[in-house]
Amino acid sequence: MSVKRILSLLALALMALAAAARAEDGAVSSWSQSNHASLRLIAGPTAASGKQRVGIEIVMAPGYKTYWRSPGDYGVPPAFDWSGSTNVGGLDVRWPAPERFKDANGHSTGYVGEVVIPISVQPVDPNKPVMLVLKLDYAVCDKICIPIKGEARLWLEPGVTSVTSPRLESFEARVPVPAKLGPRKDKLALLETKLDETPGEPGLRLVLQAPPEGMVEDVFIEGAGMWSFGKPVLTQKPDGTTVALLRILEQPKGAAGPVPFIITVRGRPGAIETRLELDIPAAKP
Repeated sequence: MSVKRILSLLALALMALAAAARAEDGAVSSWSQSNHASLRLIAGPTAASGKQRVGIEIVMAPGYKTYWRSPGDYGVPPAFDWSGSTNVGGLDVRWPAPERFKDANGHSTGYVGEVVIPISVQPVDPNKPVMLVLKLDYAVCDKICIPIKGEARLWLEPGVTSVTSPRLESFEARVPVPAKLGPRKDKLALLETKLDETPGEPGLRLVLQAPPEGMVEDVFIEGAGMWSFGKPVLTQKPDGTTVALLRILEQPKGAAGPVPFIITVRGRPGAIETRLELDIPAAKP
């Protein structure tokens, strides 16, 4: 075994121990370990709605990263398989706001070092336990991307409110909150969207607002099909707003008219997510 691999495994073990200490009281599964990352399930108290609160915790070796649902130019999104679970009527994956990082061929989006992806689990019968079984295909990357198959299982008793999981709660707080178009008091806000028709460089122009102590840090746009947008150019305006200009790098063939998009804004005091339709003209041949 090489010295580099030994050091990587040692670093993962230390990070896993530290994570275990931070998630001190919540129910947890065993770790599913690989050379460069470890995965497990952690649970918090049952929500007032009766849904079970669970997190997929991924701890990576120093320098490694994994990907968001929309991974960017060359990333690999995680693929979830919950088919081995019992008493599960529905699952809602709630993604923390990602980071943008540069790789060899462009920019990708995801998480560096560690992440907990919150999951809301709706039992078929809220009065019976849930056996949650996850098979996860994901990738971690340093200079190259390494595919990993992880597996974890966790038994969830119904209606448990006495456990705590600060680790899960800290990442739940990073999940973007839904926000309609328009101003919001003391919160990040998306005020306006319109097409920027600079010749040869079509894009979207967004007007955003942060509270006095806040800040717009990044903007991510997702659309169905092969949409691709460039890294936003952020410009602070004298009126306190921030203008984000995102160039359209790739547009699906035939995509035009009212097109649904998800716009995620990362910043302080907390990320937001806005779903809307934009009137996009057909791409010029």
